[in-house]
Amino acid sequence: MKLVIEKDLKAMSENAMYILLGAMLQDKRVNISLTSGRTPRMLYKMMIPLIKDQEKFKDIEYYLFDENPYIGEKYGTNWAEMKEMFFEPAHISKEHIHRISLDNWQDYDWQIRQAGGIDVMVLGLGHDGHFCGNCPRCTQFDSYTYCMEYKDKLAVNPTYGERPRQPYTITMGAKSLMRVKHLVMIVDGQEKAEIFKRFIEEPISQEVPATILKLHPNFTVICDEAAASLLSKNKDLRL
Repeated sequence: MKLVIEKDLKAMSENAMYILLGAMLQDKRVNISLTSGRTPRMLYKMMIPLIKDQEKFKDIEYYLFDENPYIGEKYGTNWAEMKEMFFEPAHISKEHIHRISLDNWQDYDWQIRQAGGIDVMVLGLGHDGHFCGNCPRCTQFDSYTYCMEYKDKLAVNPTYGERPRQPYTITMGAKSLMRVKHLVMIVDGQEKAEIFKRFIEEPISQEVPATILKLHPNFTVICDEAAASLLSKNKDLRL
């Protein structure tokens, strides 16, 4: 694992952007996976004017890695948020966006392998150490993409809010992420400092599911100084 500590959100977003653009300029089919949430908004704001309507980026394929579909609909909040903050303003054609659903999750990993695998995935660190849709005490470390009833996740995470309209959660599991060629985690803010310290310094556990990602052979973690503020100063972080 390579840990990169930048001064602020702008600097860490630039760092992540350079990794993405480098991957996107490869002379082959390029498959990438991006995260929704608060942290990547500046990253996308920087990227959009550089890739929008650019011929060299028109054939990039995008894969969503989790979803909580609404009753009676295929997709949920993840697709809606990514569409609003990146896909639509970047003029990404729907034909190049691959969404995970109740209809296709069982074949999703196979489809990705047939397409050459994901070249780079950008993901965040949840407030409780979750990654993608893999949450504490209910993460299937030995699984590829899987579907779980939301009530089962809620049963072991009582602070999570009720989602009566979204009874299922679908996510790529740890094994799916281990196949990604380059994992890039972005973490910012003082509010993430405690869980970031646990993620970095604690052993792999169900209590902080993202710790499993430290086994990935090409894993870059980019954070700002605020998120890194509680890390042990004398600890060897070359993991």
